[in-house]
Amino acid sequence: MRNPFGVMLIAASVLALAGPAPADDTPQKPRSSCAFVSQIDNFKEIDDHSAIIETSPNRRYKVTFFNSCREMRWAIFARVEARPGICLSKGDAIIVGRNGFQDRCMIDSIEALPPKARITPASQPD
Repeated sequence: MRNPFGVMLIAASVLALAGPAPADDTPQKPRSSCAFVSQIDNFKEIDDHSAIIETSPNRRYKVTFFNSCREMRWAIFARVEARPGICLSKGDAIIVGRNGFQDRCMIDSIEALPPKARITPASQPD
């Protein structure tokens, strides 16, 4: 007499092996658009109406302003005026300046960017 549980176990093993293979092209989760106000540690102007802010080496955001923000190019200080909350958001302001000059840059939009590409010895130009 055959063991019916052994046959079912073998059948289940075969089905498990024949199941779908994991896809290599699984979609990645979209990057969070939350730029934590308390973690902003760097900024760089792109032009008079946009800048890139960083909250860590792997978290970068493109910020677009309602108004011109010319002083960001020469700024030696920056501070954030944010409404209550933990994320930088539309309507918040980044105040930048130098030696008595300052601009109040009102945020229109924030877009998460991919992390910076790492430079390895093999990828450096000759």
